[in-house]
Amino acid sequence: MRLARRDSYPLSWEDVDRNAPYLYDTRQIPDDWARHIDDVEARAVPVPDVLVALLDQVEQELDRLAGDAPLAALRAISRLEHVIAEAGDAAAYGSEADARSGTLIGPGLGLPEHEGRRRLLRYSLRR
Repeated sequence: MRLARRDSYPLSWEDVDRNAPYLYDTRQIPDDWARHIDDVEARAVPVPDVLVALLDQVEQELDRLAGDAPLAALRAISRLEHVIAEAGDAAAYGSEADARSGTLIGPGLGLPEHEGRRRLLRYSLRR
């Protein structure tokens, strides 16, 4: 998803002090970016809180395990890859059915439409 043209920030280097470019006023850019991200997030399909919490916990455990027992971490990651392949294939298949009924895939994933399609294809072909 791209920022609309009105949200572009043309820069005239004649207006920028070459010895102090950090003094150029860019205060509006982070606010515009935050609004853009909020808009993308608002259109994306929410992930259930319980799953977000579980995924955060898995990430923390894998980080810990990678430091303590790297081979065990790799075995766990391998198992996750298998889970992702199975669930991703099923989810991509269901999403394709949704797309045929008019649901836009990209915005639901928080991505531009072509990137959403690419993601579906990646999960469909992962086996």
